[in-house]
Amino acid sequence: MVQHILVAHDLSPDADLALQRGAQLARQSGARISLLHVLDERDPGCDEQAARALLGSRLQQNGLSDVEPWLRRGHPAEEILTQAQGLEADLLVLGRHHRESAQGFIGTTLERVLLDAPAPLLLATIPGDIAYKRAVAALDFSRCATRAMHCAWELLSEGAELHALHIDEMAEVHGPDYEGLSLQQELFDQLIEDIQPQLPDTGALLSYSLHQGERNNCMDAALRDLQPQLLALGSHSRGELSSALLGSLARQFIDNPPCDILIAR
Repeated sequence: MVQHILVAHDLSPDADLALQRGAQLARQSGARISLLHVLDERDPGCDEQAARALLGSRLQQNGLSDVEPWLRRGHPAEEILTQAQGLEADLLVLGRHHRESAQGFIGTTLERVLLDAPAPLLLATIPGDIAYKRAVAALDFSRCATRAMHCAWELLSEGAELHALHIDEMAEVHGPDYEGLSLQQELFDQLIEDIQPQLPDTGALLSYSLHQGERNNCMDAALRDLQPQLLALGSHSRGELSSALLGSLARQFIDNPPCDILIAR
């Protein structure tokens, strides 16, 4: 189970959502929580006192007045990774990044953290004062996708549901491939059968389904139907080098998150 949550806060409003979600998960699981802010190394005159005061106010608003924020100076990605390793955090929580804004985590920072993070990363994009009730895990038989599903399961409380989704990718113009679908269903059934005994008893419910077709269309339809608050993904797709790049599915959803996104390596 999650024991130590590290929230990286960049003083943006989106980072407030990350802290709110981190606080909710800490209360739910009994985990410790730490808050990190990285001062801009390019601006030695940046106001450390003002940053500390703002973070203290945000902690108090989330019922964490006993938590002392960690302030470090340097490159955001490097400091987040260093502190995550040193503090032995088993969940990182960040707010949504901003590619076109000087405020907030830029894309390269998030990518670097995702590629090298020692723990799963939760990208918080929705208000986090209420526990997750619905989650979707995209499973593609990779170890990182299975790890993402495990972590998502641990973030759910009693009565919540996790739906495991596997997509048998094919061009829809060719029509359904019933023989291929039958084989994929058999393999997917076996994967779920292997995973299920490993999931701790949290009182959450597990369901699963297989879809055949073009990946984006299947994912969009599933998200519309299931309306999850949390989407769990492996950091790379089959055949891609996780140490070199993010998988296209992970890339798609961190750029345009429909809900909170959990990514595991």
